[in-house]
Amino acid sequence: MVKMQTTQADSATLAELCELRRRRIFQGQGSILGTLLLALIMCGGCPTHAQSLPASRYDIEAVYLFDFAKFVRWPAGPEQGTLNICAAAPAEFIDALKKVSTGEHIDTHPLAVRAVQSPGDVEGCAILFIGSSAKTGMESLLAASAGKGILTVSDIPGFLDQAGMIQFLIVNNRVRFAVNLRPAASSGVSLSSELLKVAVSVKGGAGNGGTP
Repeated sequence: MVKMQTTQADSATLAELCELRRRRIFQGQGSILGTLLLALIMCGGCPTHAQSLPASRYDIEAVYLFDFAKFVRWPAGPEQGTLNICAAAPAEFIDALKKVSTGEHIDTHPLAVRAVQSPGDVEGCAILFIGSSAKTGMESLLAASAGKGILTVSDIPGFLDQAGMIQFLIVNNRVRFAVNLRPAASSGVSLSSELLKVAVSVKGGAGNGGTP
């Protein structure tokens, strides 16, 4: 795993680096693995405890969600249509997602952000983020999304053990992620092998859901 220590001088330009990464690096230049490693250096490697940093954990996780969409294959569907990134999370997280995704596309699909208040709201979601504030409703949200081709992501401890697909972790004060391929495969969601290479850990075996 590539690591980079962020100095006080670096922190002043961290937000600009993350923006450059989001808008320029993921444009088909270089290998997928290389872009993800650079993502980890610039954004995933940002310390989460330093209050002086312009990029909050919400900002970092929002950018990750945007980038995950580029390394996921959903069950066959319409070639056109909106790709909905949904979140059961505080308004600040919803705002961070909107800043990242407004005006953006994944292939031919425009992105939209939707707040989730109840299990019935997950219909039509491509990605569902369940924040810590929604921990009490996590099981019902996962049950509502099961088998519907929805990529489920959370920062709640033990999320993968509850059949979640991607869990954000804090490793050495930096945002990382782990993957559970079994629920992804059962929902028809396929994760790129290049994405799996930069995960902290992968449950379910490299052959069960990852694309070659």
